[in-house]
Amino acid sequence: MKLEDKKIISEYRTSFRMRELNRGTTTFILIKTVHCQELVDFCTEVREVTDLFRISGEYNYLMKVQTASVEELAEFQDSLARIGPSKSHICLKNILENRVIL
Repeated sequence: MKLEDKKIISEYRTSFRMRELNRGTTTFILIKTVHCQELVDFCTEVREVTDLFRISGEYNYLMKVQTASVEELAEFQDSLARIGPSKSHICLKNILENRVIL
């Protein structure tokens, strides 16, 4: 039986070189908010957010953001400030990505 038939593989994707698309700066942002739906709507509308996770702990969301530069990241953070306090972590190097353990 194929992995697709077992529903282990749910979809196939295309992987992009974000730097070539002028989105080479990867940042992970932790955000604390009580405006959960507003955050989800905001992240759905903007092109910088590629992933959004609901997490436990002091902060309740983690987002992955792709921007062209740190200046663009600063503008993005300014627009996010109205939703709640956040902490940003700029990625220096991607060592493992999309790793699947079978």
